[in-house]
Amino acid sequence: MTFWTLDRVAMALGDSAANKHPRGTTELSGVTTDSRNIVAGQLFVALQGEQFDGHDYIESAVEQGAAAVVVSRRIDGLSVPAFIVPDTLIALGKLASYYRRAWGGPVVMVAGSNGKTTTKDLIRAALSKAMVVHATTGNLNNRIGVPLTLLAIPNGAEVAVVEAGTNLPGEVATLRDIMDPDISVITSIGEEHLEGLHDLAGVLEEEAAAFAGVKIAIAPSSQPEIAAAARGKAAELITAGLDDGDIHPDSWQISAHGVGTVTFGSVSITPPLRGIHNLRNTMLAIGVARSCGVSDDVAAAGIQAMPVPRMRVTWETIGSATLINDAYNSNPGSARAAIEIVRSLDSDRQRVIVLGTMRELGDAAARCHDDISKVALESGADIIAGVGDFADSLVRVAGNDPRIVVSAKVSDLWPLLSPRIKPDAVILLKASRGVRLEQIIPQITTWANS
Repeated sequence: MTFWTLDRVAMALGDSAANKHPRGTTELSGVTTDSRNIVAGQLFVALQGEQFDGHDYIESAVEQGAAAVVVSRRIDGLSVPAFIVPDTLIALGKLASYYRRAWGGPVVMVAGSNGKTTTKDLIRAALSKAMVVHATTGNLNNRIGVPLTLLAIPNGAEVAVVEAGTNLPGEVATLRDIMDPDISVITSIGEEHLEGLHDLAGVLEEEAAAFAGVKIAIAPSSQPEIAAAARGKAAELITAGLDDGDIHPDSWQISAHGVGTVTFGSVSITPPLRGIHNLRNTMLAIGVARSCGVSDDVAAAGIQAMPVPRMRVTWETIGSATLINDAYNSNPGSARAAIEIVRSLDSDRQRVIVLGTMRELGDAAARCHDDISKVALESGADIIAGVGDFADSLVRVAGNDPRIVVSAKVSDLWPLLSPRIKPDAVILLKASRGVRLEQIIPQITTWANS
């Protein structure tokens, strides 16, 4: 069923004294910001960024079938209705908010410094056997991605699980207002995006905005400051953890290879995500499932059947070697968690840690890299390799430690590293997305299979 009409777009955007929006019952097939993939009848929103301007592609969008446009300036010669607004990004959020409220189902907001995507995936899986779930795909967790996620909610969805990221003060509050969540989850608080958020207090204040005005706040018991920040903001607070909290298992365990299991009575859950941090994330997902009326056994079935997210603590056997690919993103908290997996390995095999730059840490970058370098050096790893900022950091921290291998560029690392690695080594890759540390995987594959 078609939802959007010119009238509904006008109501979502709101008329101003200076501008009256187009009106009418003309139906629109949807909303898009991508002029390259217009579906006939869509509303095209011309976003503006540092390196692009959607207004430059309006003519092309109309030629491809756009039936109306949202713009921030008057465009001469248009053959379709134009909604003129002060800021098209804000307009996109208004459209998403209007649609979310018209749809009317429950929304689960997932925020936090580390583990947002894996926790979102765990929640989706925990609900999937009992409900029709719509969830964030890819990295659509910002002021463009969140509205697009909401606008894509299908008519038959029974719940939406939406990830929210931030790098500037006020962004979480803006996203919360757009999505109007019923349940908000904060996965963790750690050093992230310090260029904009400055320090841990700033990170906590920013992320805790997710709790304001929601019915249910779910917080990890391992960080009591998150629960403290939720009090007074949410109508109900639920804490979840492994050893304490409102929700915790009767027992839990984690193997020498990082595979964990939590048990509630006769129900055991073994998520396909390694590391104790992902067991904690599983508890947050159980908290959401229970809040949505999904039983533990049904949630367990969904979690155990979920696919493993790409480049997020994925284990792969290549030849005789084991690759732990956690190169999707990195900050101090997630780097510590990844290194802890290597530390906990009960194995006589050689352990290799490869670290790439953690981005957006501002003035704290050198200190944060040095802190993680020390954690890596103390982990018992046999070789620690550093790329970019970690190359400088390891030299500062480790000096002449014979275990370190450093390179300014990813492309130059493997020739330096490979002669020192044993065929059956366990190799961890951890870096921020922009480093693209996974570039060395083909080289590892060729080496391992030779």
